[in-house]
Amino acid sequence: MNASLRALLTWYRPYAGRLAFATLLMALAAAIPGALVLLVEQVLDRVLIEQDELALAALPFAVGGLYLLNGLVGVGRAMITKSVAFDVVTRMRQALFDKMLALEPGWHQTRPLGERLSWLTQDVGQVQYLVSAWATLVQKPLTLLGLLISAFYMDWRLALAGTLALPLIVWPIQHFGRKLRRASRFSLDSLGELTSSAQESLTGVRTVQAFGAEGTRGQAFGELNRRQYRLILRQTLAQLLPGPVIELVAALGVGLVLAWGGQRVFAGELTAGELIAFLVAMGLMNLPLKGLSEINSLTQRALAGAERVFAVLDQTSSVRDGPEQLQAEACVLELDEVGFDYGDGPVLQRVSLRIEPGQTLALVGASGAGKSTLAALIPRFHDPSLGRVLVNGRDLRDFTVASLRRHVAVVGQEPWLLHASVLDNVRLGLPEASREQVEQACRDAFAHDFIQELPLGYDTLVDESGLRLSGGQRQRLCIARALLVDAPILVLDEATSALDRESEEAVQQALDRLRKGRTTLAIAHRLETIRDADQILVLQGGRVSQLGRHEELLAVPGEYRRLYG
Repeated sequence: MNASLRALLTWYRPYAGRLAFATLLMALAAAIPGALVLLVEQVLDRVLIEQDELALAALPFAVGGLYLLNGLVGVGRAMITKSVAFDVVTRMRQALFDKMLALEPGWHQTRPLGERLSWLTQDVGQVQYLVSAWATLVQKPLTLLGLLISAFYMDWRLALAGTLALPLIVWPIQHFGRKLRRASRFSLDSLGELTSSAQESLTGVRTVQAFGAEGTRGQAFGELNRRQYRLILRQTLAQLLPGPVIELVAALGVGLVLAWGGQRVFAGELTAGELIAFLVAMGLMNLPLKGLSEINSLTQRALAGAERVFAVLDQTSSVRDGPEQLQAEACVLELDEVGFDYGDGPVLQRVSLRIEPGQTLALVGASGAGKSTLAALIPRFHDPSLGRVLVNGRDLRDFTVASLRRHVAVVGQEPWLLHASVLDNVRLGLPEASREQVEQACRDAFAHDFIQELPLGYDTLVDESGLRLSGGQRQRLCIARALLVDAPILVLDEATSALDRESEEAVQQALDRLRKGRTTLAIAHRLETIRDADQILVLQGGRVSQLGRHEELLAVPGEYRRLYG
C-alpha cells in the first residue's frame, strides 16, 4: 500500500463506526436498482400484457416507495461521509497550521507565503476525496453486483454474454489514474506558485505601483496563470478519458444482448418484458462502471494533496524542547563562544557577552554583521552552531521553548498587528489579561491617549498592517504588548529605525520605560539612541571588534567611531 495512503487512512480510523453504518446504507441503496429492474419486468409482462389490475394499483406505491427509500438512504449516507470528510480536513488543517507555527522562522523564510497558504487551503482540501473514493468503492461495485444478480436471475446466458467485455475497463482506469495523480501533483505545485505570486504583488502593491511595475507583475502572474490552466486541462482530460472507454465496453455488451436477445424473443424463448428489463439492467450498469474509474481518480487527487501536507507534518524543527521549565524573575544573559552558520558560511564567530538584570547591551555593526542573527538566538528562533547561550548559567536548550519565550519579549523593526481590536492586539502574549492591565501597559507605553481618540477606543478594529495608525502608534502598541507580558529579558531589534524623528522620540520614551529592570539586548540603527547603554558591542564580519561604553568607543579609532561619524 502507498505510504501516503497508509498515513491518510490513520486520520480516518477514528470514524470506523460511522463509516460502517454508512456502508450498510450503501448496501441498501445498491439493492434498489436491481429491484427496479425486476419491477420493470413485472410491469411489462404481468401488468401490461396480462392486464393485472391489482398489480397495476400497487405499482405506483412500489415505485414511489423505492424512490423515496433511495432518496432517504442517499441523504443519510452523504451526510455521514461528508461530515467525516470535513472533520478530517478540519483536523488536518489545524494540525498543519499548528505545525507551521511551531517550525522555526528559518523554515518559513525559505518558503513563499503564498505556497504555505496554498498548503492550508487547497492541498488539505484535497484529502476529503478519499471518503468519496471509498464511498464509490463500496457503493458502485455493490450496485453493479445487484444488477448482475438481477440479470443472471432473469437469464444467465444473456448476462454472461453482456459481461464478456468488462475486463477491458481495467486498463484505462489504471493508465489514466497514474496520469491523473501526476497531473494533480503538478497542478497543486503550480497553484502554490500562483498564489505566492499574487500574494507578493498584492502585499507590495504600493511599491509595484510606485515603480510602474503593474505590467511586469501582471505578465509574471499571467504566465503562471496560463500554466495552471494547461495543468488543469491535463488533469481534467486524465479524469474524463476513462469514461468513453467504459461506455464503449458497455455499448458492446448491450449491442450483443440486443442482437442475441431479439433472436430469442422471435423464437419464443424469451418474453419482450424480460428482454427490455435485461436491457434496462445493462443500461443501469453503465453508471457504476463509470464510477469504478472515479475511484482511482478521487484517490489520486486525495493522495496528491496528502503527500504535500504530510511533507510539512513530517518536518522536524531544529529547535527542540529541553526537559525543564524556566522560572526566574531576573535573568543574567550570556553568550559563550557562540558561532552560527546558515549553511553558506559563518555568520557569527566566537561571540561572547554578558548582560546583567537591569543592564542594556547595544549591538551595532554594518549591515550583514550578524546583529539580527545574534538577537534571534535569545528566544531560540535558531540554536547556535557552536558555543552556548546561557540564562542564569544554564544552557537555553535545557528548557522548554514555551517557558523560555515567556521570559523574553521581542520588539522588532516592523510592528506587526493582527486584524483584531486594539485590546486583543496588546494582549496577544497574555490573552487572560484584564482590560485594566492592558490600559496600564498602554499608559506606560505612551499609547493610551491616542487609543482614546480612536472611534471605539480599545475596541477599534485594526487591520493586519495597522494602516489606520501611524508607524509610531503601531510601535507603541507593540511596546505595550511587551510591557504587558512583563518578561525579564527584552530584545529590541532596531525598534525605531523605520520612524521619523517625532515618532522616534515618543517611541524612545516608551522603550526607556520598557527597559527598566530588564535584561536588554538592543540592536541599534541610529547610534544616538543607544548612547546611554551600559555596554555597546560592535560586530564586524560576525566577530566582536569592540566592546565598551559610548564615550570609551568614540575615544579610540575603530568601527564604532566610523559608524557614528
